[in-house]
Amino acid sequence: MQTIENEDNADRQLNPWTSAWLRPKKTVQFVMEYKTGSFVLLVAAITGIIHFLDQAAGKDLGISWNMAAVLVVSLLAGPVIGVIGLYIASGIYHALSLMLGGLGTFEETRKAFTVSSIIIIIGGLIWIPDLLILGQGNFTTDYDFSSVQFGWSLISLLVNFTVGVWSLIVLIAAISEVHRFSTWKAVLAVFLPIIILVVIVFFIIALTTPALF
Repeated sequence: MQTIENEDNADRQLNPWTSAWLRPKKTVQFVMEYKTGSFVLLVAAITGIIHFLDQAAGKDLGISWNMAAVLVVSLLAGPVIGVIGLYIASGIYHALSLMLGGLGTFEETRKAFTVSSIIIIIGGLIWIPDLLILGQGNFTTDYDFSSVQFGWSLISLLVNFTVGVWSLIVLIAAISEVHRFSTWKAVLAVFLPIIILVVIVFFIIALTTPALF
């Protein structure tokens, strides 16, 4: 009995910001039991800011905007984008999970997605040194980097890749936990939307490419 009580106290003291990395199933249990909707929305809002910065970097937004403008818009629009993305992504994962025999609720799926977003937020802290070291170069591919800046950009790229992969692994574990099905079904629920999107993109390209020549 004492052991069970000790485990329960340990679960109550779980810190989702650190436990999500290696204990995603325990973390999603903790979030479902102890965290309210405000925590979920906070995580979504911060994740949205990071995603906006990532998109700004990928689309060379620095060509037409200066860094200050990118940061201001990311702080204003990012949280809105993050919350909308939370509901859209959770809705897709929830629908697919139910089709695969999942037993979780939409609220549980939303919190599973939130746990994976924690990884994005912690990994997104690399934007702090990115902004300090690379400056405007973050948002412009045609930028004359120094050797130090170029070296840091490679490190940042590796960190972002690792965080992206790990967030998917955590999402798979969290989806498996809340829907009470196998890891393989969770893998299918997570990757099927990506596969469908890729197929649609290739289909659109196949239809439009002949018209360009």
